[in-house]
This record gives sequence, C-alpha cells and structure tokens, in this order.
Amino acid sequence: MPVVQFLLRAALPARRAAPPNLSSCAKVALPPLRFPRSDRLYASQPNLPIQNIRNLGIIAHIDAGKTTSTERMLFYAGHTSKIGDVDKGSTVTDYLPQERERGITIQSACIPLAWKDHLINLIDTPGHVDFTMEVERSIRVLDGAVVILDAVSGVEAQTETVWKQANRYQVPRIAFVNKMDREGANFVRSVRSMEKRLGGWGISLPVQWPVVMDESHSASGIGSGGPAFEGVIDLVSMERLDWSRDPTGRIVRREKLETGPGQKERLFDEATAARQKMVETLAELDDELMDLFLEADGDMSKISTGALHAALRRLTLAGKVVPVYCGASFRNIGVQTVMDGAIHYLPSPVDRPAPEGIIRKTGESVPVHHSDPSLCALAFKIIHDPKRGTMVFVRVYSGTLAARSVLKNVTRNEKERGSKLLQIYADDFEEIPECSAGNVCAILGLKVTKTGDTLCQSNDHRGLELHPIPVPPPVFVRSIEASSVSEEKALTEALEILQREDPSLHVSVDEGTGQTLISGMGELHLEILAERLKERKVSCEMGQVRINYRETIQDEHTETYLYDREVFGKKSKAQVSLRITPRQNPDDNVEHPGLLPIGDDDGNLVLAGVDASRVSGHGTEAGFPGLDDISAALYGGIQGALSRGPLLGFPITNARVEVTHVQLYTPELSTLPAIRAAAQKATQLAIKTLAPKLLEPIMNVKICVPAKLVGAVAKDVSGVRRGEIITLDGMDAQGDTDDFAYRIIEAKIPLNEMVGYSTALRGLTAGNGTFSMTLQGYGLMAADRARDVVEEVRGF
Repeated sequence: MPVVQFLLRAALPARRAAPPNLSSCAKVALPPLRFPRSDRLYASQPNLPIQNIRNLGIIAHIDAGKTTSTERMLFYAGHTSKIGDVDKGSTVTDYLPQERERGITIQSACIPLAWKDHLINLIDTPGHVDFTMEVERSIRVLDGAVVILDAVSGVEAQTETVWKQANRYQVPRIAFVNKMDREGANFVRSVRSMEKRLGGWGISLPVQWPVVMDESHSASGIGSGGPAFEGVIDLVSMERLDWSRDPTGRIVRREKLETGPGQKERLFDEATAARQKMVETLAELDDELMDLFLEADGDMSKISTGALHAALRRLTLAGKVVPVYCGASFRNIGVQTVMDGAIHYLPSPVDRPAPEGIIRKTGESVPVHHSDPSLCALAFKIIHDPKRGTMVFVRVYSGTLAARSVLKNVTRNEKERGSKLLQIYADDFEEIPECSAGNVCAILGLKVTKTGDTLCQSNDHRGLELHPIPVPPPVFVRSIEASSVSEEKALTEALEILQREDPSLHVSVDEGTGQTLISGMGELHLEILAERLKERKVSCEMGQVRINYRETIQDEHTETYLYDREVFGKKSKAQVSLRITPRQNPDDNVEHPGLLPIGDDDGNLVLAGVDASRVSGHGTEAGFPGLDDISAALYGGIQGALSRGPLLGFPITNARVEVTHVQLYTPELSTLPAIRAAAQKATQLAIKTLAPKLLEPIMNVKICVPAKLVGAVAKDVSGVRRGEIITLDGMDAQGDTDDFAYRIIEAKIPLNEMVGYSTALRGLTAGNGTFSMTLQGYGLMAADRARDVVEEVRGF
C-alpha cells in the first residue's frame, strides 16, 4: 500500500467525506482517493514511526485567523470536503453553540491530520484572554507551535501572552503572518514587531516574501500586501508559489524565480536581498552552514536548498530562529507551506527533551523517555459528553496506553479503570485499541482524574509524577443560585462538571450569606458559563459581576483568647495566644509601594508549629493530642480566620501570624476542635482590632490600538480608568507616520475600572482596538473609594 494512502486512511462521517489530498507543490489536480468509512487515522498506528508525528498547536491573538487557517489545513489534508466558515458557524473545531454564535474559539480542539507521510495532531486554541487556561494546558503537551499574526496589526496584546506561555515550556515554533490581503498589510513591519515585542526565543527570520503588483508596492512600500496580494516567494528554493489556478487553493504552482523587466525585476531584487540576509543569519548561528557559506565565497546559489532546510531545522529546534511565513488564509493562500514548515522544521516527540518527572517518595527528578516501556501519560483536558460521560484527554509520553486498562493516578494516589480509548476528531470520536507514545487520545471511565494529573500502570510502584499544569487565579466573581429548591441538585452537579472541565473556574460558598459564588478569568468567561448552564437545562439566576477584593492589615497586635464553651452537654476549653503583623515581603514593588505581591495562600505566612516550650498543661497521660496534631489544629483555625476578613468577608492577604503560647487543661476539655476554635477566634479578634484595609486587584493591561487613536485611548486610561501608563510604544520606526501602524499602551489599571472595557474600547477605536490583561497584584484602595465599595457590597 502506498505510504500516503496508508497514512490517510481518511474515511470519515458522511458530512466529512475525503476529497483529493494533493501535494503542496502540485501543478495539476490528482484523482480523488477513496477509503472505506471504517478506516481511520489511528494514534495507535503501529507502522507509523514516532519521528513522523507532530503535536502542533495554533496560537495567536483573537481574530488573527487561527480557526480559518485550521479549516484550510483540514481541507487540504483531506479531512473535510468543504472549507468551513467562522462567520457562518460551519467550522469543525469551533463546534460549541457559543463559539459558532460569537465567531470565536472558546475551548481548544484536537484533530489528527495526515500530511506528506506524517501525522499532525493539531490543536486549535482560543485567542481571547479569558480562556488563557485553554492555551496553557494545550501548550503544556505540544511539541511545536504555529504563531499567527495579523499582517496589519502585527504583534497584538494577546500574542505576547501566548508567546510567553510557549517560552515557559520551551516550545519551538514557526510564525505565519496572515491577512496579507488586507489594506495596510505589511510583512516587513510585522516581522519588526516580532523582533521588538516577542523576546526570549529565537530570531524572527523570514523564509518567504510577498508577491504584490507594482502599483500596490509603490503605494505601501517594501514587503507590503493588500488586495493585490497574489502569492509568495519561497526564499529557500527561490521559487514563486501561485494559488490562482484553483479558487479553493488546492492547486499550487511552483515556478523558478527569474529576473526580467518590470515587476519581475523588482521581485527578484527584493527576494535576492531577503534570501541573502536569511543565509547570512543562518550562517552566523550554524557552524555547518558557515562552512558552506565560506566555500561559496559569496555566491549564494552554491548553497543547496537541502543545506538550508537542514540548517533551519537545527536552529528552529534549538530555539535560535523562528521561520516566518506569510499568506492569506481566507483567500486560501499560503496554508500548505505552513504545513510543510511544520513537517520540515518543528520537532517530533523524539526531538524534544524528555520531560522531567518527580518520584514522590524521594523527590528525585527522572527524565521520561519515549522509549521507556512503562506507561506515563498526562491528563491535560477534560470534557463531559452527554452520551459518553467524562472524557479525559491525555498525552502519552512513554509506553503504550491500552483500552480497558487499570491505571494509577499518581497525583491523587487513586486507582482508575478506563473503559474505552477514543481517537479525537474535534467533537467526533472513534474507538481505538491503544495509543502509542508521542500521541494524544481520550479515555472514558475515569472518575477522579483532573487536569494536570499523571497516569501510569496500576502495577507501577515508582510514583513518578509529571509537573502539573499551573492554573491562573480568578479575578471576577458572580453569585449564582437555583431558581427553586428542586433545581439545587441539578445546579450543584452541573457546576461540578464545569469546574472539572475548566480548572480556572472556581466555585465557593460565602459562609456569611450562604451564597454560591463562581469566580473566573473575565466577564466573557462567566457569561459563557451562564449560557452553558442554560444549555444543560439548569434553571438558575446569576448576580452581577463583582470584583474579588482582598483585605489586609497595616499594624501589629497580640491577642489571647480563652475558648470555654459547653456544646450539647460537653464542655471544651483551650487558650491560644498569637501575634499578627503585616508581612514584609522582599518582593514588594519598590516603585509602587502600595502594591502587594501575589503569593500562595494569599501571601500569608502562618507559623503554627509549636513545641513543648510553647504549650502549657500538656501532660504525658493518654488522651492528650500530640504536638503535630495540635500544630495542625492551630493552622486550620488560623487559616479559617484569614479566609474571611471582618470588613466585607474577603480573604486577608499578606499577614504574618505566629502562635506564641497554647494553654491546655485536661484531655477531656482541650480537644483538637477546641484548640482550632480558640486559634480561629483569637485571629479574628486580632484582625478586627487592627481595622483592616481593602485591597483591589491591579491589572497589567496591554492595549493595542491604531497609532492615530493613541491619544484618545491614553486619555481614557489615565483619566476615566484611574490607570497609570507605564509604556507607550510603536511597532517600528515608521509607526508615527504610518496610518496602518499599531501602538501598544501598557498600563496598570484597577480591575474595577476594566469591567465593560471591551465595549468601551470598541467605541473609542471603531472596533480596531484590542487588549489583554493579567493580574499584577493587589493595591491599597483609597479611603473614599473603599467607602463606596463597602456601601455597594453591604447595601447600606
């Protein structure tokens, strides 16, 4: 069986019949390949070398063209017979009703593609800042990524965020400058914006050059695009690629680039100069190519295409360069070359460093090699299917995952039994017998596994755990309650499912009011949650969005409390003395002394460990709790008090609490609950005496706007939003004069002022402005503002 036919095995559901799968450099259409529907492209394919696997993610700012590009990849690989449209809600990877209604990606979707003897496990990720957790857990299991940029806007606010996420996991990447057919598109300016704003990983190196008509070029300058954008020049092979023969872009013609009068001469000169710069950059970074460069003695034509491909691959895998492509996905130009670039330059699982695992008993760090026969897999995503139940998406790093296996969840020290293995096709699934190392699949039947858990075979006693996936803290809060008592159970079950699916969603109960609170990453995040609850037929009511404030102390106080009560005829008695002080953290921001850093447990330091010198009345007779148990009870009581401040019930942050003395009486009186209650009451009294102050979340906001609108947006930030502008930067040296250049305003703004900002920014910029924000810390609230917040929350 031919290799391509063997790999495709692309029989799909009736709505996804396989069209011809054509080479990216085909000159004529090939006859369609037909396969039985029962054959699929299995992740367990035993004859597929692991070197031919690419776990690839599409990452970018919102509306850069991720899903549009993904649809073309699906079409050209033969997975679909028709190109889906985001505006019409007909895309494969955006299958949620909320995604199709809004035209944005909300959750990541995985789908395997066959392309040139390779298997690409493709993950399309969201671009909206509210769903950054989806990007985080996808990048965690990727081997390579394609970063997509808008050719007009260049690097936008969220582009920097996803770039830093890829840096954190050391993921090699290529870039695709999309929308070159838009008025004002400029390839050179986009690459410069990458050089200026995307640091920490490689040199942005163009490997293609845009083809535009002379008239458009003279108007917009070198590297420009626009409606006259026709195709690209491959700088490695010095060929012109033309997609005009087929409106679907399936047929690509390659012609050797030659000089000549008019446009040909201009294109040849520009491409030659760009290629020379590319070769010189590669030679500076790669010793093997430097030898060839010196042997060529300045004649670039002597350096073969193969040598350049090899050098680009070595340097891309090493993180020294980022090959940059260009095209226009909506017009079906340039997508196949990006897929070729993923095959040529991005790593297979073999090319990536082995992930580190930790043996829980010893703390020893152990590399997990793909050749290790012992199973080791990471659960990176969970979804709940109404028919199939909970599906856990896993990346297999070593060994083979078989269906109906008994597994051990190392993270939670629980045994799990998987019922079936599924190959993932976005919202479509196919049962498979096993999943080999380097691949991605879904498991049915797991009860306790959550995002970031490590799975191994049940008889594996090493206790090897992979590093978990970090979850960002929530910043927006809404109350939620069932419409009736009969709906409470349905609401609780639905929230449990959604919380397991989305780790960035937090559900808690306010002890004072009894309200159920849901916390998320932003307004849209919580809005989508409300819609998904309605979709599950859960009748509930949600309160207004409010901010997750904090409370803190600014002085120190010593408190002693004697707990002496009788409950249900049983008397309890214990006394705790403690000292509470503001925590002086060396990481406090010196330039902004009112800003408190974020830390684990809200930055608090609880010193509850006690020895015999700090405990009076502790006898050796039977019945007295041990010192370790006493310390744990003290810690629990103090943490309970810190979790709810006396001002508005928000958690206390940046407090240092030290237990100085514990007075016990008899074993019957001084029980652990009595000690815990004494510690909690002593902490509460101390905090109340100190009259805590309110803190408000301070956001690090990056706003990307057209250069001509910078003044209006900056005025709104510093005036209406109570923000502090930190930097105001142009994309390149031409940013002040180019009407199509974008500038980035970086500012620190209280989160309260960011509620509804997306709508306000659209009004200020006629829909051309975008922003992203991350939690930077908590700042002390002004007295007048604090009074307003107290009145707003209390209602009086």
